[in-house]
Amino acid sequence: MSETAYFDANAGLGRGCVRTPGAPFTLDGLLAELDHCRISRALVYHARARDLDARKVNLALAREISGEPRLAGAAILNPAPYLPERKLEEETRELIELGFRAFRLYPLYHGVHFNDPRMRPVFALLAEQKLGLWVDYDQLWINFKQLGQHEQRAIDLGAVEQLAVAYPDLPIVIVGAFLNYHTRLFGLFDRCANVRVETSLLQGFQVIRFIGERWGAERMLFGTGLPAVSPGAARAALAYAEISEEDRKTTTLPEEPGRSKIMCAVDSGEPLDHLPVYDSHGHIAEAGFDGYLGLTLGQQDADSIVHVIDRVGIRSLVVASWNLGGGDVLPGNLTAWEALEKYPGRFLPLMVVNPNYPEDWETLVAECFEKRRFFGLKPYPPTQRTAISHPAFKPMLELAQKLRLPILCHFGFEPLAGVSAPEVEMLAPRYPRAQFMVAHSGASFRVAEEVIPLAREFDNVYLEINYTSVPFGMLSFLTRQAGADKILFGTDTPMRDPAPIIGWVVYDHLTDEERVKILSANFRALAAKVGYPLA
Repeated sequence: MSETAYFDANAGLGRGCVRTPGAPFTLDGLLAELDHCRISRALVYHARARDLDARKVNLALAREISGEPRLAGAAILNPAPYLPERKLEEETRELIELGFRAFRLYPLYHGVHFNDPRMRPVFALLAEQKLGLWVDYDQLWINFKQLGQHEQRAIDLGAVEQLAVAYPDLPIVIVGAFLNYHTRLFGLFDRCANVRVETSLLQGFQVIRFIGERWGAERMLFGTGLPAVSPGAARAALAYAEISEEDRKTTTLPEEPGRSKIMCAVDSGEPLDHLPVYDSHGHIAEAGFDGYLGLTLGQQDADSIVHVIDRVGIRSLVVASWNLGGGDVLPGNLTAWEALEKYPGRFLPLMVVNPNYPEDWETLVAECFEKRRFFGLKPYPPTQRTAISHPAFKPMLELAQKLRLPILCHFGFEPLAGVSAPEVEMLAPRYPRAQFMVAHSGASFRVAEEVIPLAREFDNVYLEINYTSVPFGMLSFLTRQAGADKILFGTDTPMRDPAPIIGWVVYDHLTDEERVKILSANFRALAAKVGYPLA
């Protein structure tokens, strides 16, 4: 594969202290994964330079990739260990003479302060030569409180802004920014022309198009986050982004005989209309609504959502209103129904349930299941601060048992964070006609290991996958451990754009039969099981 197409600006090589199961760490393994995802070249740092002493390992990286034209090296800068005789500026200059044109910092993991007097000459040197500085706030510590590992990045955009202002000629690339940072990131783009972002976790609803239109495509660098993160997610996000081919700056790769038809469609950003795709996890809001819990998400009404799901080929989307974060759920439930009326078959509404207002229950049931036919139910313990196992949720569970309804349950390691594994283990046999869709089951391998036994044991438990973390190899792991028939595709649209989650599935090492089950057949089987007609 000789043509230059996608150039990955954020990939790692070597054995790290933490390994995503199955992820490549050798040079040959990395190149094979790039080939699998049709990514031609990559900028790579070395994991040992990050985890141990960077000085010798940066030099070893230069030697290791010197004969491989598809790889370029990024040197990691670390002021530790402290030695009085160390001259960081001279070390950096030597790395430049070796051919390094990109550099990387870990402010949290290595305790790097941008105002460290020893680092200032380094920043000045890079600025003078206009060499890029990748700033990665990943701490690399296993996070036991959140669902996915990407929350380890507590990105200090205030500190980044101070650095950008102090060195306006220094190109700064923020690594791992995700939707929680959109509001502050966009403000930073307004103020600092030298700040850019790589795209490994940049999954917000149409965010690539938005940044391109508002600040220019040059503010984004395609990056995958290999080996921890699925390269397919970022690959598909860019392939489906509504930007010009000039902004995309890729060329057509030669055909690969025998390549999966599904993968070929995603390679070129074509909708998967031939499946069709069913998305089991989405949200909706009235026109003009932007943002939830302080986020900046973009337009989330029915028209905006249909435009985007048509782009990737999603036939139907299960939706709950954002009123799950508020006390008055009926107006939001009716908004979800109005979307179905406007676009029959495209939206499958969930009735949001807030147990803190039991006086609303009879009205909700009458409006959603007597006058109308909603698809299922959506509790949300994280904002409602009531566990699904609490007696307040008993009417909801009994309704699901009576009508054989799906319940989309946000997973949590403890009950007030979402439905926990022990709760599902208790409730699934007690309400065997209710169908428990455990949301965010693919958020991390720790989550997956909690929920896989539930899917294996109970016929009415399904694993919905989506999360921004998109861990490498997660879909093949879930398929092998829980069975391909129990996995449901979901995106959380418009919390995030559907394209990267499509890529997460399609570029994993699955058969087309398994891809079809996850993207389409499993949800059709669930809808038939509960007697809900699909378009």
